Amino acid sequence: MQSQLPKLALGTWLMGGTKDPDPNNDDAGDIKVIKTAIESGVSLIDTAQNYAGGKCEELVGQAIADLPRESIQILTKQNRLKLSYDEVIEGCHDSLGRLGVEYLDYFVCHAPNPDFELADFFKASNQLYKDGLIKQVGVSNFGVKSLQIAIDNSDIPIALNQLSFSINDSDILTTGVYDFCLKHKVPIQAYRPLVNIKEEQDSYRLLQEIAMATKLTPHQVLIAYLNSYEGISFTTRASTAEHWQQIKDALEVTLEPSALKELKQVHMTKQGAFAHFLDM
Repeated sequence: MQSQLPKLALGTWLMGGTKDPDPNNDDAGDIKVIKTAIESGVSLIDTAQNYAGGKCEELVGQAIADLPRESIQILTKQNRLKLSYDEVIEGCHDSLGRLGVEYLDYFVCHAPNPDFELADFFKASNQLYKDGLIKQVGVSNFGVKSLQIAIDNSDIPIALNQLSFSINDSDILTTGVYDFCLKHKVPIQAYRPLVNIKEEQDSYRLLQEIAMATKLTPHQVLIAYLNSYEGISFTTRASTAEHWQQIKDALEVTLEPSALKELKQVHMTKQGAFAHFLDM
């Protein structure tokens, strides 16, 4: 039986470095952030093979090493540059080794790549599922065409589509991906929901105005707005228990219809940085 996707996950991008490991990285600090999230009730840790060249997965493994495996869910993503059948099988085994676990809760295709036969990822993940090495399969940055291939080739339901969704990125709405996910019952996990929200003056000014009127922070207003869309969960980053509590509190907020309307009007004018994936 497929378990329900948690509402919140800890995103670990930039832990351990960027694309390559950072020899000066504060490993202990990153591990502390992971442990703080878990102590704050966040049970899903979101990582990827190409975060810091695999070092990020190693840090996650160190952070959870002393915890009961069933108390934590692990999501990792297969490198989009290695999507052949054999590379996917090998990638999963390598991730398991770096994480120090016997199975993955979510095994996700990081993004489509036209240089590969996308169906091969799902043929491989079907085998990994049968072998008990993964519990669920998911996708990331998948538009309608790629998602249809996923649905057609996966033996188990697609557990999530991890997509960029924030006040300055309405691509999933304007491309039809959001509606397609709803129709096919594929949960959307919004990544980078709170990143760089001050970059666009009009959207941030509106968040500030609503925050003042509701006694929330602009970040909380944004979470409440994005959460007003059906089928949305979040992978995000917080370094303190207080910040996690603020996010959780925002999930309980229902904004006034007038505020939602104003936010959507601004939101729908914004194009994100990952739209090219959604056309694949």
